[in-house]
Amino acid sequence: MLVRVIGKILCRWLIAGLWLVACFPVTAEEVTHRFNGLTLNANIEMADGKSFDDGMVLILHGFMAHWDMEIIRSAQQALLDNDYSSLAINLSLGVDNRHGYYGCEQPQRHVQDDAIDEIGSWIAWLRERGTKRVILLGHSRGANQFMVYAAEEIDPEVSHMIFLAPGMGDEAEQAYFTRYGVSLDKTRTYVQAQINDGRGDQLLPDIDMLACPRATVTADSFNSYYSSNNRFRRFEHYLPRSPVPTLIISGSIDERQPNTQKLVTPYLDGMRIQLAVIEGAGHFFRDFNIEEAMEAAIEFIDE
Repeated sequence: MLVRVIGKILCRWLIAGLWLVACFPVTAEEVTHRFNGLTLNANIEMADGKSFDDGMVLILHGFMAHWDMEIIRSAQQALLDNDYSSLAINLSLGVDNRHGYYGCEQPQRHVQDDAIDEIGSWIAWLRERGTKRVILLGHSRGANQFMVYAAEEIDPEVSHMIFLAPGMGDEAEQAYFTRYGVSLDKTRTYVQAQINDGRGDQLLPDIDMLACPRATVTADSFNSYYSSNNRFRRFEHYLPRSPVPTLIISGSIDERQPNTQKLVTPYLDGMRIQLAVIEGAGHFFRDFNIEEAMEAAIEFIDE
């Protein structure tokens, strides 16, 4: 293991007095492609001696996040250490060549359903390069988006799915009221009226949405996340339709999804749908928790 890790590191020693500038990894590479008039970007980590036709783990971040965050970087490194190549993608959220978090100060125009088309575009990108086996690894809302994508698109390349802290319950109403002190139904009614009047793409001020209080939001964007029939929150409909073996990884103290173990139990069969619980892990699997989570993921893939 030590030899392999050293082989993946380029060390640049610069001597000035008694200090050294140490090592940095050289496996990572940002890649881009054009889709629907936008540049999409991703971070690729190619394992030693592997190529696209050896398979790829496709990784997707959660709400308004990005591939250059701790949980995604750590997941890619763990995969790399176990000889798995990975591609961590950024959803554009309507922004050309987006990097970093999508800020609350920006107009919220993104529509959640666009994620399905962008996921498909990346799988097509891998397919063009000879990839015949794709493992989907999603965190938080990214897991739900992968779940819907796999059930609806049925790509033959997708062999396994791994969901880190997926959204497992329709608790939007209570969460919205707890965060903002406003009834979600009241905001929904106002937003739906704008859509009914043909103003779905017009910006509305002072709308509480996701983690953004008093944001500037289009009605279409709000509706894509909060509509009562939102498909990305219907795990009870999509999880049983999973076309491939699926592992759900839950943190025992997940502050955002505290009821995952209870809610997923009716769907577990020990084979096609499995559950791993990481003791002491929260929603973002910080520090050693992500290493434990990835150990469970890699064991699942190897099986």
